Amino acid sequence: MIRFSLLLLTLFFVIPGAKAAQQSIDSIVAIVDEDVVTKRELDSRIELIRVDFAQSGRTLPEPDTLYRQVLEIMISDSILLQQAKNRGLRITDGQLNQAMQNMARENSMNLSEFRQALIGQGIDYARYRESFRKEMAIGTLQRQFTARTVEITDAEVEDFINRTGSDTSEYEYRLAHILIALPDAASSEQVDSASQTVQQLLERLDQGARFEQLANEFSAGANALQGGDLGWRKKAEIPGLFSNEVLNMEPGEYAGPLRSASGFHIVSLVERRDLEQVLTEQTRTRHILIRPNELISEDEAKNRLQSLRERILAGEDFARLARLFSVDYTSGSQGGDIGWSEAGTTVPEYESVAGLLEPGQISEPFRSQFGWHLLEVTGRRTIDETKESKFNKIHSQLLLQKRLEAFDIWKRRLRDEAYVIFPTPDA
Repeated sequence: MIRFSLLLLTLFFVIPGAKAAQQSIDSIVAIVDEDVVTKRELDSRIELIRVDFAQSGRTLPEPDTLYRQVLEIMISDSILLQQAKNRGLRITDGQLNQAMQNMARENSMNLSEFRQALIGQGIDYARYRESFRKEMAIGTLQRQFTARTVEITDAEVEDFINRTGSDTSEYEYRLAHILIALPDAASSEQVDSASQTVQQLLERLDQGARFEQLANEFSAGANALQGGDLGWRKKAEIPGLFSNEVLNMEPGEYAGPLRSASGFHIVSLVERRDLEQVLTEQTRTRHILIRPNELISEDEAKNRLQSLRERILAGEDFARLARLFSVDYTSGSQGGDIGWSEAGTTVPEYESVAGLLEPGQISEPFRSQFGWHLLEVTGRRTIDETKESKFNKIHSQLLLQKRLEAFDIWKRRLRDEAYVIFPTPDA
């Protein structure tokens, strides 16, 4: 079975055999600013989620709840995609092809085999590609928005260490949560209604109701249909709102209501596991980046790097050429040096190519979302993360979590401000 990303499981490709999608009479179920959501799209999305739930053995929400939850997901996706378009974010065919090749490689296939495997599972390949393009656009939008608006200071890292202990994180925590959302500038009546809903949910949990089922039915969180599951988090990756509660919980316990800008939350500690000694593989690389623009075509950028590669292989200094030609000016001033990195800290295309090279080897030119790269691996090492200083690691984890929270708040603000109407079906 091919591994898909969560977003792709809920985007716009369809299964041809899905009868509900084929038989529905298409109509508009929501107008979202300058876009629309059609009934056929909604039915296709719901059918995919039914298949996903059946394969994982989970219980679906009631039909009306499922309809509402999926429609809200589609409205949110539409708003974000329109934001990306308005900001000029465009995923080129080259970027898309590179990302598709990476996904094929993750499934131990080449791109042709990956395509045939998708078709064999009843998936429309052309729609799948466009779904992947949309996912990449939303991811790029998120990175651009949070890079401009969110930072973590050394003082925040020190404060976290002081609050949670100066030792390394002993556990990882698997969390779930329920969000009862509130709009910006909520009225007292809206706050009272949301507060009553949370209290009712807490009473049902006290009486033995399943957290996952209540999240499916009531949560406005993006992961509601996954039972509110937030996945495994290290200590620094726990949302700040939940941190004090979670660190004092035992698995199976829950806490709430917790108030944030988004609304009221209930958080549950699903599982907790020990962190064992972690030996981390790190790679040191340097690169030269050339970015296509109005004056430099894709082919020209690639050809320039190919010429630079030949000059380096003939004996010219990589660092000197990086300082002269790389448009990554930060690393370029250091001779192209990126420094030591580990899995997940560079974009997939860069990491994938670096993983195939031995120290001293130079790649062929390759494309990422940032442009065309020429890459050299300059070293590899294994470090003991349980003994290494955690400051930089905690900084990265806190920054990631803060950016996720900021993007979620922004998404909700966009949703509150969007022009969304639901046309009444013809009588």
